[in-house]
This record gives sequence, C-alpha cells and structure tokens, in this order.
Amino acid sequence: MSNEKTTSLKVGELDFPPRKVWMKTYGCQMNYHDSERILSNLQSLNFTMTTDQQEADLVIFNTCAVRDLANQKFYSHLGETKHLKAHINPETGLKNDVIVAAGGCIAQTEGKELVKKFKTLDFAFGTDVIDNIGEMVYRAYAGEKKFSVTSWDRSENYSIETKITQGTPQAYVNIIKGCDKFCSYCIVPFTRGREKSRRLQEVVTDIKRLVEYSGIQEVMLLGQNVNSFGKDNNESLAQLIMELDGVNGLERLRYTTSHPYDVTDELVAAHASSKKLADSLHLPVQSGSNTVLQRMLREYTIEHYLTLLGKMRKANPNIVISTDIIAGFPNETEEEHQATVKLLELAQYDNIFSYTYSARSGTKSARMKDVLTDDIRGKRLREIQNAQMIIQAKLRGQMVGKTFRVLVEEKGISKGVTKWTGRTSCLRIVHFEPETPEHDYKWHWVDVEIISSTALSTQGKIVKDHGKRLTH
Repeated sequence: MSNEKTTSLKVGELDFPPRKVWMKTYGCQMNYHDSERILSNLQSLNFTMTTDQQEADLVIFNTCAVRDLANQKFYSHLGETKHLKAHINPETGLKNDVIVAAGGCIAQTEGKELVKKFKTLDFAFGTDVIDNIGEMVYRAYAGEKKFSVTSWDRSENYSIETKITQGTPQAYVNIIKGCDKFCSYCIVPFTRGREKSRRLQEVVTDIKRLVEYSGIQEVMLLGQNVNSFGKDNNESLAQLIMELDGVNGLERLRYTTSHPYDVTDELVAAHASSKKLADSLHLPVQSGSNTVLQRMLREYTIEHYLTLLGKMRKANPNIVISTDIIAGFPNETEEEHQATVKLLELAQYDNIFSYTYSARSGTKSARMKDVLTDDIRGKRLREIQNAQMIIQAKLRGQMVGKTFRVLVEEKGISKGVTKWTGRTSCLRIVHFEPETPEHDYKWHWVDVEIISSTALSTQGKIVKDHGKRLTH
C-alpha cells in the first residue's frame, strides 16, 4: 500500500505515519455533513482521503437506518471488507492491517451487535460522537478492537464549527439535531436523539467564516426538523434566514428537512422577503390521506398542508416544491392510496421522493398488524410515480425558452457529447454543452437558456459565463 511521503506524527504514545481513509456515506444530507466532520477530524491523525478502497488503511461506513435499501447495501458492503483484510500487501508480503469502522444511524442502534456479528468490523460509533473519531481511531491503532461507542451528548448547549474538506463552493451547515416528533414509522428520534439547536449568532458567524475563508457561496441549512430551529432559545429559522441575507458573498441559501406542522407565517414571509433564499422548498407530506396521516402521527391534515403550499406560492411565485411519499403504509386502503394520487394533481410537485413502506424496528408502525403485501405496495408505488411523471413533464416543459442561473457542478459525457451539469435556484438539474471543448465551467455561475426538457432531463444552451464569483 503506497502512501504519499510526508512526515510521521507523534500522537500520545503512538506514531501516525501518513495513512489513507476511504469512506462510504449512505442516506441523507445530514450523513454527508457528518462525513465531512469525520474526514476533517482525521486530518489531525495524518489521514488523507482516497477513493480507492484497495489502498485504504482505514475504511469507514457512515450508515443510514431510515431506508431498508440503504441498510441492505451497507451489510453487503461491510461483508465484502473481509477481502481487504485477507489481501496480501505486495510491498511487505503481509496481510493488510486495515481497520474497518461503522458509524451513523445503524451503528447508533446496533453498534454492539454489529461488532459481534461481523468479524472484519473493528469498532462502531454512533451519531453523537463523530467529533471523537480521532480518539476511537487512536484506540484501534493502540490495539483495542471490537468496541462500540454510542453515547448521547447530554449537554444542554449544542455548539459546533462546520468542517469543509471537499473544496466546493457549497456547504452543508447543521443548525439543529434530533427530532421530537416521533412519527409512527420513523426511527430518527432513536438514532439522532431529541431536538437541540445551535445559537443563531453562532450559525451566522460560522457561515460568515465559510464564505470569507473557504469561498462558500451556497449553503444548505440542515436539521431533521429544521423548522424547529431555535425554539428553546426564543429564536427561529425565519430570523436566521433574514440574518444570513446580509452576509456578503453568500449567494444562495437552502434548508431541509421541514415538517409541515412547524411552518410558521414568519417563515412564509421570509420566502417573500429574503434575497438569498432559493426558489425551492422540500416539504414532506408522506401521504395524501388524512386517516393515514393520523396513523403516521404527522399532526396535520391535507387541507392544512395544501393551504401552506398556497401561502408559499403566493410569497414566492417562482418557488417549486418537492416532497416525500410512502406508498403502502400498514393497512392502507385503496381509497387512502387514491387520495395520495389525487394529491399529486392538487399539489403539482416538481419532484417527489417516493418509497414503499418498510418497517423499522422499534417504531410504532412496526408493531401494527398489516394486511398489505409487497406486490400491492410495489403496484401502488408505480402508480404514484407514473402519475408524477406526467405532472413533472408538464412543469419542466414550462421552462423551455426561459433563462436560469446555474451553479455548475461537474462535466460528463452523454451519447458521446461532452456536457456540463449544474443546478438552478429551484434545484432543477440542467445539462449544457460548452462553448468550446476545452472550456472549464466547474463551480462557475452561468446563465443557461432551456431549449428542451423531459420529466427527468433538462437541456440548455449557455447564455453567459459569470465565472466563479458573481458581481452585483
């Protein structure tokens, strides 16, 4: 295993030569934010990131417990690490001394069981101890194996500094952790704990630092229920948004995830008055049926939800709205399912994230007796998705002929043609061809005129390249 030649570090009683860490992240933006923090903390132990698992000295899986598919992928990937530990290093002729760790939501609830079940897993750590990753890695290199750290942060105050490692102008900034809602299907309160907010001024100072010293121009404010931000401190998400409106150099602001019950008139007004807030809102509905919402313990009705959408669209006529939908909640009737299909037409979502229901151990819905089969759930999911595609194609078609400002993220090749890809303020992905083959648009702000669209793809032509900084 080759490493870049840099100086070995002395930490406590151990020497830490240059090493490589490979990480796989599953699930939501919060997990990607946590991975950034983990990688940043490991730099102090002489680790640099690699995208090649074969050359890694440390392998970390940052897990998600919300979706069954993410669970199964993790277990499969973890099982494959036995080949890493059996691999003979051609430079030394010895087996690789690879350390394998699992963090995140699955590790929070199943940490002890994981290290017992999987021989290749050296340690597990929960969601509230990620900033202690250096200490845990130290313990592993000191010879301690098969341990699990899943304790909760019991302090009243929640204070962190956002860590950036990717070199992009976009940053995830966590402003609140945990959730107090206890929806009947959701495991988040058990994997992330109860709600705890950072102080508003700390967040503002944090983002000002990111803008000034790290070149950050677009920020996503994160929380399991971001609308509850600041409740215990007599502060609010709307106040934070308006404070951030005054940060010079910050061009675009987003937030996720919202709970409809906690959307206030003050927050709606922020969507009308903020100059930085993006033209997109993710507002999970989960079901179009009031009776299903009651069983989900969601605390709102469809009538209340649709009123919120109307208020948001009045506040910002350019806003586009996306949502989450669970198909086949336990004992969902055909009538309840059709109410969800009807909701799609009423809400006119720009995009949906839809899944079949899967029980999570420890949740209330997992204890419900259920008459639905996987076939019924799959059929209903396909019906929801097909109905959404028709709506989505119509809405995306309305973009044609209009010009949007896009933050360019990456280059790719489609059917032999080089195209750049970026996102609009309304979070739609746009593809466009470069003016010249060698032109580099990465992380540039560009104006793009939409020339064609489908339900899933939007094509444009470049109108103006503003470069990496906008001038106002």
